Amino acid sequence: MRKLVLIPVGVVAAACSLLLLAHRAVPGSAGSLVDSGLPWLAVPILLLVGVAAVTRRLRVVGVALVPAIIWAALFVPTLTDRAQTGDHDLRVASLNLGRAAAGDALPPLLRQRPDVLVLQEITVADRSAVTKILAAGYPHHYEAGTVAIFSRLPIADEQPVDIQIGWTRAIAATVSTAAGPVRVYAAHLASARVDRTTGRDRTLAALAAAAHADPSPRLVLAGDLNTATTDRQFAELAPLRDSQEQAGTGFGFTWPAALPVVRPDHILERGLLTRRSWTLRVPGSDHQAVLADLDVVATTSAAE
Repeated sequence: MRKLVLIPVGVVAAACSLLLLAHRAVPGSAGSLVDSGLPWLAVPILLLVGVAAVTRRLRVVGVALVPAIIWAALFVPTLTDRAQTGDHDLRVASLNLGRAAAGDALPPLLRQRPDVLVLQEITVADRSAVTKILAAGYPHHYEAGTVAIFSRLPIADEQPVDIQIGWTRAIAATVSTAAGPVRVYAAHLASARVDRTTGRDRTLAALAAAAHADPSPRLVLAGDLNTATTDRQFAELAPLRDSQEQAGTGFGFTWPAALPVVRPDHILERGLLTRRSWTLRVPGSDHQAVLADLDVVATTSAAE
């Protein structure tokens, strides 16, 4: 009887452990899917530990705890509150509007008072409504294709960024803050499907190349990147640092908005310091918004 229980527990424990430790060995699009779903291995692992606990067999419980310990080592630090105290120089927000009406989705986000607002999926139908709602508070803006940067602060050197998708879904502009200029990229990468990530991978590589080639000492990249931080392709963006990993609480999942299971939306930075990172659900969009408070002075003065 003990063996009958130990064998299936051992098989599931081994499978979960292998996925956690060797997920990069899974090839192709399936590999990206496995990478993105890694945090959710907590569900079968907890069920496994529960089943093992019911048996009251020390050996069975010990086997079940192996993947639990591995998961904890990988992800428990992510569950902590990493926000830092202190003032911030720049608050950035990003939102994929999706099918949301601008009049519904934008007001809750504006109450957070971001200095820079990056938007994706601005359609021809809602472009004028978006511009009208933001005109008073964000007099400086640059938009092209379906993406836009709206700013309380002056912007300059605006330009589209070619991410090899066939139309403009990435742009860049320099925002003038009191602490110095910050180069801001807004992007919406190609979608990643369960059976196909080729387009996403191509656009990610092109965006990463553009950001890495940019000589600006302070750079922010925000938008819907259709890539989780655990996805192997996310490494293309290094050494840009993810705001949620620096100063968020938990995984910061953003999609689907009602019950998010993954984080395709990001605010990344180079040459700044993230003080705080959080998400916000807004009416109508299938994505939650992401926000980050950034310190322009801290890393600059430290480098000097």
